[in-house]
Amino acid sequence: MALRKNVILRSPRSGCPEGRTSFVQLEIDTKPHVLAGRPAGRYNTRMRRPTLLGLAVAVVLVAIFGAYGAFWFVVAGRIEEGVTQWAQSLRAQNLDLSWRTIRIGGFPLGFNVVLSEARLRDLAPTPKGEVQVPILSGSTQHWNFRVWQVTAPDGMSATANLAAGPVATLTVRRARGSIVVADEGGGTLWLSLSEPATDAGGRIAARDADLWLVLPSHQPQTHTERAVGIAFDVRGVSLPTVPTPFRNLVDEISLGVTAMGEISAAPARQAAAAWRDSGGTLELDRVALRWGSLTISGSGTVALDADLQPIGAFSGAIVGYDELLKALVAGGRIRAGDARLAQLALGMLAKAGPDGRPEIATSFTIQNGEMYLGPAKLGKAPRIVWE
Repeated sequence: MALRKNVILRSPRSGCPEGRTSFVQLEIDTKPHVLAGRPAGRYNTRMRRPTLLGLAVAVVLVAIFGAYGAFWFVVAGRIEEGVTQWAQSLRAQNLDLSWRTIRIGGFPLGFNVVLSEARLRDLAPTPKGEVQVPILSGSTQHWNFRVWQVTAPDGMSATANLAAGPVATLTVRRARGSIVVADEGGGTLWLSLSEPATDAGGRIAARDADLWLVLPSHQPQTHTERAVGIAFDVRGVSLPTVPTPFRNLVDEISLGVTAMGEISAAPARQAAAAWRDSGGTLELDRVALRWGSLTISGSGTVALDADLQPIGAFSGAIVGYDELLKALVAGGRIRAGDARLAQLALGMLAKAGPDGRPEIATSFTIQNGEMYLGPAKLGKAPRIVWE
């Protein structure tokens, strides 16, 4: 419906005191207008509902993120305190862990602990050792604090005063790995080392290596309980000297060993004697060597005799034993005549391996200072020089 009205408009003229009057007729539509497809009177009410809902959601999200942020900073502070307390607890084991600065980061998805100029020192009377890491970083997720990823992007170095001989050194270009802490205590450490090299009177270097360290939940009480487990896998090893006919690059050396029985913190000779007297042994779970045409694999047990010298028995398989005998002759370990007799004896035990080459499944023993491969005597066993 339209409504008509008359409107009087007056506009004064210059020089006319009465001005001029005009009549204008306006037509006003009184029907309600439609805006955006809905009646105008109902639009604003519907518009306010999603706005209020969005504000409520935003307030809830801000509250959640604020609470999580507070939680993160509280936990970060406790992690820093925990690292400091752990470093102090190491003194009971004659170890001193120090660093120049500590920084906690990783917000919001995890936690990252970075130590600069980290240093671990052995405080025992003998032997003494030290490990230095320019930058040591450890990261974990907030839902699993028992698993940590560690990195040393600038490498690491270590020194150790051996019981006899020069100071041994170790350098690594880069390192990374992980630490897993078991629920009942103890844990496992894995490290991947890039270009490790050691020098203890002769330099030995490698392309890369993997190292595992397994710690039990408690100290062993008898010789049947595990004290520590160590394993390594080293690839591309170069040696100071190489006997004929081998080339100077060992393809791979692998070793997995578990020390059984309590190992005291006394000086080396006293600790070894106490460990032997309590029935301690070294269980070699895996021994493997790949060096050109020579392949050795096996397992066994090692102990100490009355003179604190190694005695042991191993079983395994050897491919390329003729190359091994030649190397022992070249190195002066056995005489050429003994090597020929050993080759004849071992040849009688050999069978064709998977690749068709002669392979022997035999034993290796160390007893009374002598080494034996099956029935063949290989010569004197290396002696341990105790301080």
